Amino acid sequence: MNDLIRQAIAAEAEERVDSRTVLAGLHKAEKRKPFGLIVGVATLTAAAAVAAVVVPATIKKTDASPAAPPAASQNVLLIGTDDSEFTDALVLARFDADGSVSAVSLPRDLQVGEEKINRLYGQAPEKLTGAVEQLTGVEVDHYAAVDMGGFGRIAQIVGGVEVCLLAATEDERSGASFPAGRQTVEGDRALAFLRQRMGLPHGDLDRVKRHQAFLTGLAAKINKDNAVALAAEVGRSVRVDEGWDVLAFAQRFQGPVEIVTGTLPVGAPVDGPAGQALQADPGASRQFVADWFGGKATPQDGCVR
Repeated sequence: MNDLIRQAIAAEAEERVDSRTVLAGLHKAEKRKPFGLIVGVATLTAAAAVAAVVVPATIKKTDASPAAPPAASQNVLLIGTDDSEFTDALVLARFDADGSVSAVSLPRDLQVGEEKINRLYGQAPEKLTGAVEQLTGVEVDHYAAVDMGGFGRIAQIVGGVEVCLLAATEDERSGASFPAGRQTVEGDRALAFLRQRMGLPHGDLDRVKRHQAFLTGLAAKINKDNAVALAAEVGRSVRVDEGWDVLAFAQRFQGPVEIVTGTLPVGAPVDGPAGQALQADPGASRQFVADWFGGKATPQDGCVR
């Protein structure tokens, strides 16, 4: 695997290695942890999907490189897990043919049947994808899961991720200690920013907004100079469904990616079989996702809590 990464770097730096040779080698890499192009679609949100776009474009240097097949829209469920295999972040992302991404965050405390949605992935990935399909009315083509703990290092590789907070915040549990305004986070500070939900007015819903802000900031920092290192880092902890050719998927997207994020509408917390949880109306959820993926998504700018 390290040889493949070094070969990719050499192709970028010297432009002497035929990218077809590199890509052929990547296809033969270990399927459970292929080269970091997988990363592209396996971050806490769609952020690392940008890496999957940039890396092929970086490696693909020669005119002799095979033409990418026409892209088609695909729905990818992006899962960020903690050490206990619970889901801390859940994003349903539509990758459109033009390279744009529309992403809908699903709160981790969402009630699904008798359980919260954050517990389903640890039971079986198919149980989670099935629940998401039933709730949103959207077929999940593939899923990718990544350990949330790696995002501090990811932010460090790109030189930090710029975020903006509406107010100063402190939280001993997550280690968060941030002033108001724009600031750059990486390492442990990035993890604290992503993990905090205690002390926020809307708890996990505010944390979802932070995930989305981090996604947008990370996407803006990924480029051909850091894409290979980024892909190598996050590729260590990525898991994808067995039948997904992520390399072929990534090759179809060339150039920058526009990411628009939103959150599935939910009601106020109520007591349920799994404790206090958030409720979502299936009909309203399906309409929201259909509108969001149908071109009615609007960028969310500004600071978060």
